[in-house]
Amino acid sequence: PHPKGARIDVSINECYDGSYVGNPQDIHSQPGFAFSRNGPVKRTAVTHVLVSRPKRTKPSLSEFLESEDGELEQQRTYVSGHNRLYFHSDSCMPLRPQEMEVDSEDERDPEWLREKTATQLDEFTDVNEGEKEVMKLWNLHVMSNGFISDNQMKQAIMLFVENDGAHIIRRNLCRNFLLHLVSMHDFNLVSTATIDCVMGRLREIQDELPDVEEDQPDQTVGSAAACNGGAVTSSGAKQGKRTKSALMD
Repeated sequence: PHPKGARIDVSINECYDGSYVGNPQDIHSQPGFAFSRNGPVKRTAVTHVLVSRPKRTKPSLSEFLESEDGELEQQRTYVSGHNRLYFHSDSCMPLRPQEMEVDSEDERDPEWLREKTATQLDEFTDVNEGEKEVMKLWNLHVMSNGFISDNQMKQAIMLFVENDGAHIIRRNLCRNFLLHLVSMHDFNLVSTATIDCVMGRLREIQDELPDVEEDQPDQTVGSAAACNGGAVTSSGAKQGKRTKSALMD
């Protein structure tokens, strides 16, 4: 202590954050664009002088009482606005200022993800080409509509038949689609009643379509038989297996 009673205490404030508080977009600039700014960039100083002079209270016995409202503590100032930086939920890339009005959660099926999904399915070796095509159609259908729960599978399958039923019939993929439904039934995702309803709707779509090519009568008959066989039995899986071997040949 100073002989005259004055004392200066110097200490480090561990709660003080003097980091960079400028534009957060400049920190997450992509490689190659860090030094391409047009003009100087203003940054706030990281060294500040803090002067604190707490309010001196009158001597009283109130210091022995518990203060619940915290009136003696200095209230923090509220600053309007913020310098927060948001990220895309799927790619973890920084959200640019011009993308603030776009919800990144809506990016369920971007073009690059659709191509990546199709490429990964092409690398499978334990399934035939018909199963791959059905899997591609189904995965893209689920991605574009955002089905996430088991109780949405009936709605998803019915919408899938409405949108891609004609394509399935033209490509003679009825047996592969039925095998896909049986596989979903094995995992308790759909019921037999749902499969009957879906195959019935696929049968109606086939009746509404014009005649398919006549140069493939065997496959056409097989497709019609698969679409007409809506009942799910143990022989359905066996027919699907024979179809796989036939498509492989």
